[in-house]
Amino acid sequence: MDQLLSEQVQMQDAIVSAAFDKAWRFVEKDPLLAHNRKTVLYSRLCTFLESSIKKGEQNTLNLANEAIRSLRAELAPSTAQ
Repeated sequence: MDQLLSEQVQMQDAIVSAAFDKAWRFVEKDPLLAHNRKTVLYSRLCTFLESSIKKGEQNTLNLANEAIRSLRAELAPSTAQ
């Protein structure tokens, strides 16, 4: 039982890591997010990815895209005047 749980955690960690790499390549060059410190972007991106995988998402591209959308919604400057 413990081994199965350990394998699931390792698989989820690998999925989150792959999704982070995909998302980060976009985030670090995104002009809407450029005003934020990299440590903030990194931390929030991790949080969004972990939240999505806990909800059951397993597809790395979907995880990356949802995390980017959430990050932009939270940290991109408002365009409302």
